[in-house]
Amino acid sequence: MITLLLFLSVNIVHARDFEVKKSAGTSEITIRLDRYPAVVGDNGIEIKITDGGAITDAEVWINYYMPPMPRMAPMNYKVKGMLKNGKYRAPMNLIMAGPWIIAIKIMRGEKVVTTKINIDVR
Repeated sequence: MITLLLFLSVNIVHARDFEVKKSAGTSEITIRLDRYPAVVGDNGIEIKITDGGAITDAEVWINYYMPPMPRMAPMNYKVKGMLKNGKYRAPMNLIMAGPWIIAIKIMRGEKVVTTKINIDVR
């Protein structure tokens, strides 16, 4: 029993963050989830935008949704990323296990960039 508890606690302590880098023109977008794999419930997302240095004057929106399924209500949520320490952060409450799509919309002046990632929630 003690061995099993020790094994489980070691796995929780060493859980890795999820990080993806995407290019958008001359900018690089780093998307990071605070849990990997993502879990049903509260998860955090962090977006860092760089173009020779950190971009901190953008408006960032995170739209996370589950692909449509027959006989199920749409699960589609939108939250604004709040700037903190050069990164845009937001909470996401993933209400069901399965595949989710995260679409990130970055608006800076007249320029709008959108990127997507797919995750599986357990």
